[in-house]
Amino acid sequence: MKKIIMMSVMIFLVSSFAEAGILLKGKLPGGARESNQQTYSDVQNSDRRILPRHGDIAVIVQGEDSHHVAIAEAMIIEELINRGYRVVDEAKMKRIKMAAARAKAAQYAWEGNIEGLLKLNGNYSVAATVIARVRAETPELNEYELYTGTASVAIMAVSGPKKLGGRTAEAKPSGFSIDEAMRKSLQEAVRNGMQQFF
Repeated sequence: MKKIIMMSVMIFLVSSFAEAGILLKGKLPGGARESNQQTYSDVQNSDRRILPRHGDIAVIVQGEDSHHVAIAEAMIIEELINRGYRVVDEAKMKRIKMAAARAKAAQYAWEGNIEGLLKLNGNYSVAATVIARVRAETPELNEYELYTGTASVAIMAVSGPKKLGGRTAEAKPSGFSIDEAMRKSLQEAVRNGMQQFF
């Protein structure tokens, strides 16, 4: 009887060690099975990206206020770079903006005619162009003695013969000063608008 109990205990220990070895091999708390699920999830997430991963991306921002345009452009570029995309260099970006202004390419794209942007993409070897139209209103003092800023942005991306996506976003955050409220409203609107691409 003792031999049978001893054999049972040994079988239990051997199977426990074998299971522990398998879990260690998976390098995750849940073992190899969980590792495979994570890999599949990563693949699913990468499929959701709608901007091309290869090639440079151009950014064209329009707006009534040049300061607001500069803030929005810097944010879009930073957001793209942080996500691992390559943005065209400053000299090339300047040429693309001038060519887009001459051809009214961004304006026509908003009206549904993306031919001008496609031509620019081809001429400057750009994988995609992100165009944005931004507007920020002067913040107003609210009942809490803070300033509330309001900003809106419309963002669209074009690559190949098609639009990759388009979205409008608005933000109304508060700040202690007019400048802070305006900056925060622009940043939040741009960030919300860019989420569609990631």
